[in-house]
Amino acid sequence: MVESGDYNLAQSEALQRPSLGNSYYRSSLTNSSGNDNDGDNPLYVREASFISTDNSTSDNLAASEVFTGEWVEVLQFAIILIAAKSDVASATDGLCVEFSPDASQVVNTDCYTIPADTAKTYSFQPAGRYMRVKYTNGGSAQTSFTLETQLKSDYVKASSHKIGDTISGEDDSELVKAAITGEDSNGDWQNVKTTKDGNLTISDNSSGLAISKGDVTGHSVVQKFGNAPNFDSGDGIVTIWDGAEDGTAWELMNYNYSTTADIDSISSSNAGDTSEVTVIGLDADYNEVSQTVTLNGQTRVALTTSLIRVYRAFNANSVDFLGHVIIYVNGTLSGGVPTNNADIRAIIDPVNQQTEMAVYTIPAGKTGYLTRGYASTSGGNRNSNYVIRFYAREFGKVFRLQNVNSISDNASSIIVLDYFAPLKIPEKTDLEVRVETTESPITAASVSAGFDLVLVDN
Repeated sequence: MVESGDYNLAQSEALQRPSLGNSYYRSSLTNSSGNDNDGDNPLYVREASFISTDNSTSDNLAASEVFTGEWVEVLQFAIILIAAKSDVASATDGLCVEFSPDASQVVNTDCYTIPADTAKTYSFQPAGRYMRVKYTNGGSAQTSFTLETQLKSDYVKASSHKIGDTISGEDDSELVKAAITGEDSNGDWQNVKTTKDGNLTISDNSSGLAISKGDVTGHSVVQKFGNAPNFDSGDGIVTIWDGAEDGTAWELMNYNYSTTADIDSISSSNAGDTSEVTVIGLDADYNEVSQTVTLNGQTRVALTTSLIRVYRAFNANSVDFLGHVIIYVNGTLSGGVPTNNADIRAIIDPVNQQTEMAVYTIPAGKTGYLTRGYASTSGGNRNSNYVIRFYAREFGKVFRLQNVNSISDNASSIIVLDYFAPLKIPEKTDLEVRVETTESPITAASVSAGFDLVLVDN
């Protein structure tokens, strides 16, 4: 029996593995007098950390030169740690650790790109019986280079970062799966859930701001606003849009909807208008289309894509429109305006440089959620009452009343409807806000209205 203190570790020759040429064992015990232990089975002691010299180098590499290490058996090790730094960036995925079952066939590779003048450390679990390191230099010759490979028998922390360090996609990392638990107001602990997109439900990622920023997949915001600029009690119920303007060449108190994709034309009431116009609507399949065309004064210009719906158009240039821009079904024109008002589908007043129409159709493949609606008297100082009606027509059905309110003005007044639970509206549904003045005779009335929607991909 060996008593305590009689033996210590000796700095002896290491046990060599001839096929690999790598050393990582001390070979024997010696006693206090320096004599070797006489046992037939000497005790070999594994080092806690071993530098694989065959996979380490400080020799500078020429442009695009490749350093390839030697295969080493790593079954006895828990972690392979590689540190590298060069004054020249490596080639893309230039630092690779390769694994093999037989020191010949490569079956697994993990690669990283090393920036110039940046010390990087990576750790790997042994993914094969043998491993080697391969480093490909970038496009310039190195003047400073260090590559060191350590084999460690025990697990070590993968890498270290300061709190303020910038994180790079080339940093070493570990996959961690965990559940987050929080204490609720009753003192109970609850697992924190996520939204459909994987965002924490306690975050702001389902708000209107996040949707507008594009942070919520498959969601978008639509804000529709319109104005009936000049109507009277004799017009009955009118659509709140630019066409509700008494005495004009484009007067059309009740909006007309196409049954086919026949909205194909645009022109201006002023011969001097040659600016670009962006037109947004739906094609024959009710998919949203945005197109930009250039006006040619009072002469008809064909739209790039014919539409079955149009619900927004605006000046896309730096020069103001001089006349009213009309989007319509092709037909006879007079001064750039269809002689058959029923062919008109959108109007841009030069005062606004864009349409004002409280009319919209939910595109195919989407569901709308109505979050807010409003209406106001915009003419001011008219003693009258207005009934505001919000209609929806599902595809293939009739217009059906969704909400009705009234406003009365001695100056200006407004109603706002905020939906705590948004109203769900299926694809291809037409939405329209209408107004009627209930006092007579009333002339030159003006009412504005609009609504907000969130569109969600089906």
